[in-house]
Amino acid sequence: MLKKLLFASAMVIFATALQAQTIIWEENFEGGTTLPAGWIQQTAATDGGWKVGTAAALSSSSFPIPNNASGNILATNDDGCNCNKMNDIVILPMFDLSAYADTSLYLTYDIFFGKLCYQGITEGLDAYASEDNGATWTTLKPLKGRPSWIKPSGFDVSDYAGKDSILLALRYSDGGGWLYGAAVDNFKLVIPDNTLKASLNGVALRRYIDAIPTYFEYSTFWTGGEMFITGSVNNPGFQTITSFDLLINDGGFNTDTVNFTGLNIPFDEGHELAIPYTVKQGANDLSITLVNINGGSDNDPADNDGEASVTGVTPVTGRKVVLEEATGTWCQWCPRGAVMLDYMAESYPETVIPIAVHNGDPMKVTAYDTPFSQLIGGSYPKVAVDRVHIGDPLEFEDFYIDRMTDEPTIVINQNVDYDESTRKITVTSYVKFLEEMNGDFGIAVVYTENDVTGTTSTYGQVNAYSGGCNGEMGGYENLPATVPAASMVYNHVARNIVGTFTGNASAVPDENPAESIISFESSYTHPVSFDVTEMHAVTLFIDKASGDIVNAEQTAIPNLFVGTNDPNEIVSVSMFPNPVQDAATIKMHLKESSDVQMRIMDAYGKVSIERNYSNISGEQRLPFQVGNLASGAYLLSVTAKGQTVTKPFVIVR
Repeated sequence: MLKKLLFASAMVIFATALQAQTIIWEENFEGGTTLPAGWIQQTAATDGGWKVGTAAALSSSSFPIPNNASGNILATNDDGCNCNKMNDIVILPMFDLSAYADTSLYLTYDIFFGKLCYQGITEGLDAYASEDNGATWTTLKPLKGRPSWIKPSGFDVSDYAGKDSILLALRYSDGGGWLYGAAVDNFKLVIPDNTLKASLNGVALRRYIDAIPTYFEYSTFWTGGEMFITGSVNNPGFQTITSFDLLINDGGFNTDTVNFTGLNIPFDEGHELAIPYTVKQGANDLSITLVNINGGSDNDPADNDGEASVTGVTPVTGRKVVLEEATGTWCQWCPRGAVMLDYMAESYPETVIPIAVHNGDPMKVTAYDTPFSQLIGGSYPKVAVDRVHIGDPLEFEDFYIDRMTDEPTIVINQNVDYDESTRKITVTSYVKFLEEMNGDFGIAVVYTENDVTGTTSTYGQVNAYSGGCNGEMGGYENLPATVPAASMVYNHVARNIVGTFTGNASAVPDENPAESIISFESSYTHPVSFDVTEMHAVTLFIDKASGDIVNAEQTAIPNLFVGTNDPNEIVSVSMFPNPVQDAATIKMHLKESSDVQMRIMDAYGKVSIERNYSNISGEQRLPFQVGNLASGAYLLSVTAKGQTVTKPFVIVR
């Protein structure tokens, strides 16, 4: 059945209807559910190859064909069949073009084809022509993948004008894998018009990340940072586009003109844009207009405008941002997380704290992995940024920028001591409150290690990016589907967490005046197999009510902090012996006279013993009797002039 000419309302990508063209032949598959007369196919597929039917009838779970505002379409579905579609060919009726010598001719059609990849294999769809009744075929065009119906698409067949017995065909190939499929509709053989047409599509301000490499759209970015005006200029007409200009207005009185010359954009092709742009402070609202196409005017300028915006921001000082990555060697998409975590650590070494939380592999730390997996919903790869934002690793930088515009309410410093003979790491975390903060807070200390390797097969990384069909990913596209353990090095690996996932509540008083300082001491003895020279200690200050990380600090091991955040009244507090059986001595040194409150709290923060001392200074040795306290872990908390020092100890009966 011939298709009616008026179908402009069905346009999806190029909304301009084809006008003033001569239609020689057309087919819309509305005459039934079998191939129309004259159409033939060659296939080894057990499902029959190319089929005629509705989009819904020809769809499957992984190849859902969108409704194209038509009745029947022609499609081949590899996902639904999972059969041999290496050579699925559909051949159009034979054309006698002898009457069209020296005439420009195009075959146009609507098409839905993604050119997708699965398990290292990419599907293909190519156009062919034959002048000898199919004995030999000439490749005309490999058809590119796009995410939705393209109306219309097509290619130039003018080389066959003036000839008879011309066959045109489409060949789908699943490459021997289990892929997706292709759908087509509304074929036309036309003598094109000569109307000049162009469209500006997908305009946005985007950040280029070379580690992927690709462009990402952010709502905010650094003032003075480089972004790119991206999008494409497409040709929905038959006259080739060779030049155009873009007018870029910054929302005020400034308009820049960018010239593009020496181009060759035929029908249904486009030119990708990537124009550098320096972000200004505050609102950057750009208007982009496509003009001067081939030195003239577009026949339909309605689709020649676009807008792009971003807000320029300045990072605050005093904030560190924790990037936690959910990963595992079994997770085929997790190389994306590793690449992006390395990218962030290298791009922002002073303010990013990277932590790779492993799941289901030899680097797993159950006390960390279990609650983190619950936080992210159990899907991999996933990331948490200060546990405020949760998303895909590709969102790391966008989330990070948001956090770096939030003024900190605390700052953290830490001393890290290391006893090489015992492999014991002792971290003293100092927290200074920049404003009054009362509530339920906790402190956790995480230990990470770089350059982690292993020899067993469970250290091998499963890799969905192998072969490059899923795009570039930091070099993983050049590695095998399972990268052997001998070739893998893991960075930022979480090795231990002290104080639970949400932090030790007893480490932080309920009331904390502005400018007050507390300290918390914790320790960890690392296994012999860990390389302490590649390790870092990370203090996390956590709001237990929201679960958010308020601020954090990371240092190498060992690390000596000397600065204004170190408590200056209480120089040292210690208890010996530790563990305690019956009695112990609490030693403290104060630089000036002060009232002192001493509290003993159990692991749940309950105060078991409280003592108050008036106007003491210098070195003090205070006796401590265990009394009837049960065996277990406790905290010694000493407060003087609004500053609190906390030390853990253990009672052993």
